[in-house]
Amino acid sequence: MTGCKKTNRLFCWSCLLFTSDKSSTWVSSGFISLTNLSKSAHRHQNSATHLQATVCLKTFGDSSVDLHLDEQRCNYAAAHNNKVRQNREILKRLINVVTFLGKQELAFRGHDVSKDSENKGNYLELLEFLAEYDSPLRCHLDMATVFIGTSSKIQNNLIQAVADVMTEAMKAEVRETPFVSVMVDETTDVNNTAQMSYVLRYTTDGDVKERFFQFSDVSGDKCAEAIAGQVLEFLEDCGCTDKVIAQCYDGATVMASGLNGVQAKIKEKIPQALFVHCCSHSLNLVMSQGASKIKECKIFFSHLNDLAAFFSKSAKRMKLLDEICQQRLPRVTTTQWNFSSCLVCAVYERREELLELFEFILDNPSDFDDDTVHSADGYMTLLSGFEFCFLLAMFNSLFAYSNVLFRILQNNEYDMQFCLSSIDDFCSATEKEKASFDSIYEDTVRKVGDPCRHRAWRVGDVRVAYQQLHSEILNNILTQLRNRFKDHEKLLFLALLDPKKFASYRKNFPNSEFESLAANYGLHFDLPRLKTELTVMYNMSIFEAKSPLDLHRFLTVKELTESMQQLFRLTSLILTIPVSTSFVERSFSALKRIKTHTRSSTGQDCLGALALMSIERGLLLELKSKDKLHDTAIAHFMKKDQRMDFVFM
Repeated sequence: MTGCKKTNRLFCWSCLLFTSDKSSTWVSSGFISLTNLSKSAHRHQNSATHLQATVCLKTFGDSSVDLHLDEQRCNYAAAHNNKVRQNREILKRLINVVTFLGKQELAFRGHDVSKDSENKGNYLELLEFLAEYDSPLRCHLDMATVFIGTSSKIQNNLIQAVADVMTEAMKAEVRETPFVSVMVDETTDVNNTAQMSYVLRYTTDGDVKERFFQFSDVSGDKCAEAIAGQVLEFLEDCGCTDKVIAQCYDGATVMASGLNGVQAKIKEKIPQALFVHCCSHSLNLVMSQGASKIKECKIFFSHLNDLAAFFSKSAKRMKLLDEICQQRLPRVTTTQWNFSSCLVCAVYERREELLELFEFILDNPSDFDDDTVHSADGYMTLLSGFEFCFLLAMFNSLFAYSNVLFRILQNNEYDMQFCLSSIDDFCSATEKEKASFDSIYEDTVRKVGDPCRHRAWRVGDVRVAYQQLHSEILNNILTQLRNRFKDHEKLLFLALLDPKKFASYRKNFPNSEFESLAANYGLHFDLPRLKTELTVMYNMSIFEAKSPLDLHRFLTVKELTESMQQLFRLTSLILTIPVSTSFVERSFSALKRIKTHTRSSTGQDCLGALALMSIERGLLLELKSKDKLHDTAIAHFMKKDQRMDFVFM
């Protein structure tokens, strides 16, 4: 107890300080009756309010100021994390919009993005559409002031952040693979800017990957040294310089020259980087030059191309073609000779219908302009001519084989050994075509009658003249084939995993092929161990008839990559050697779809990022399905923009 001199009353000290019951006599007015002091004091001492006040008095000072501060800090952290969680959910929605537009190759911004615009562009319109069904997004777009996420800068930062995540994922694959091949090619975009496309080929997860990484502007300097410098810088950035075992380009002198070309400059820095001339491009040159060197062939394909152009220049002619032939004639480009085969096949199969079409035009001259009638008369004569029909039948037969080869060379799952074997098969088929002259000649005679006598002066006999032309064309193509693909003799080691030869290798180990491997890539292998593993493979039936890709997948699935480590590395090496740059050329198609006349102001960094999302959409979808996209993209985005809280405390 404590007393007050002024009022001469007694009070309870602990209750004065800590009680919540301010109506008690011992707290409010004080105790004055000494007669009942003992009884009243005893009763108050046993009360609940007094006991609570006593405990508070005795424990006062045990809880420090830091504890109260920590409690405040925890409350703040909880509020901050809740706000961050909301912010990140909004940002995930923005990332989903970016990935959708990028994957679908759609433009982000419109011409007018003002508030009153009827079309603000795909990005803003898609956000508005989603907000109709997403109340948190609707609230954010209506109420946010610091970070809305709709500006062009934010869009570009999000695009780049997603691309950075994809690039990191591909670089992670490169770090895990034993070998890498580099493929580059150059094209011109809608702004006449020279764009170099970079693609890496490697094996991962029991499969062959060809990944597009970026475009770079090479307009400033397109000499071999400058391009080689950029390629080496790209390989250094990917961290795979010591893994590069091959480089593949087209036949341009600046790229393919063995003296001062890009391939020679790369070899100075990476000696094991074997140069491979794009096989698809080589075959294209074989077919184009093999035909263009002969006068009759050049005239034939000139007429054929004009025939296709005749219909494409007029909607009325095209409609007539659709009605009578029910098939359109494909346009031919000088760089893609295999498209000529489609045109040859279409004209060969629809020759009778085309004759009917031109006859219809000549029977109704008043319905068409003079140029159409004049051309129809000429094409009528052309399609009825012996020489044109003979060459049409001949090339239709030959292109049946070349089309198959083109498809093989443009499939990235086929290894180089299989493609070279297919080229040999095409050579054999071309050689056998020499025996088909009689059937082609007789069939042409049945269709259009005896040939004109204007060729008889060459040898005195028309049939012999056409037989010589037939042989000349085929021999020219065979010569071109052998010349274009003779350099692949340096790839002798590919035969080590040729499944057709496993039976013979059981009796006699392929020492010359093994020495070829040692000479080119011996530093990458434990050669004695590899020889042992190859011997085991040749003698075990479970490896019978397996291609390099089948072997690679078999070793991966059966978890034999460590037990047969050198064999696994050999399969990886052979599968990594590229066959063609067809994948690089497909990136050009994406470039032309992304950077159009209406999107010509797209910046270089943004262009590369959008191309990456389009070309590698499979990887993008994989990252999203594995939940590896959003959080990592947010981390990259924060490096570019930090006006809003996205980090948990």
